[in-house]
Amino acid sequence: MALILFDLDGTIIDSTDYLLQALHLAVEDMPHIQEPSKETLQSAYGLTGNAFWAKVVPDATPQEITIIRRRRSEFLDQLVKGKDILFPGVKETLQQLKDNGHTLTTASNCGTHYLDMILDSQDIRHYFSEPICLGTIHGEKKGDILTAHFDKFGKSEAFMVGDRYSDIEAAKEHDIPVIFCTYGFGSEEEASQADYRISRIEEVCSIVS
Repeated sequence: MALILFDLDGTIIDSTDYLLQALHLAVEDMPHIQEPSKETLQSAYGLTGNAFWAKVVPDATPQEITIIRRRRSEFLDQLVKGKDILFPGVKETLQQLKDNGHTLTTASNCGTHYLDMILDSQDIRHYFSEPICLGTIHGEKKGDILTAHFDKFGKSEAFMVGDRYSDIEAAKEHDIPVIFCTYGFGSEEEASQADYRISRIEEVCSIVS
């Protein structure tokens, strides 16, 4: 049976609209900071903490970023509560993969608060074994998350499922195949470097069977 590592945004969820709204609220009283556009936000998915914030709010000082991050989390928690931000077919696919005996877990360049919020608000925590993110392990890159998982579960048969170059880079670092979600936020250039390309999450089942 396989170990399947899932990215979050662009792979199993799309939080863009709510995250964008939360960011705009977070900088509402900071007129010198330009509100990020949807395109800017989506282009930043897959980046690690400092790089993400430098892309999204380049005019903010480190002190302001600390404030923005806290506010963003508070607003996003409120906005996402009770909302379904899963891509179509995610729960059914996760259930089928788990029923087939595969081990599922997470590998996202986010913080622990965001990971927990997604798992609990979308009621998907029970599908995953020891879900972690970059914030959980205080890592520097997505490959570090995979290292932590492989130390626990091994990697004799593992797959990375994601939609950005960071997912491909992490998979190549560990010499495992990557399944690229073309419905996510990555570019055609990124997709061309993947081992598999899927247009629906359900297609993971046939690849790992």
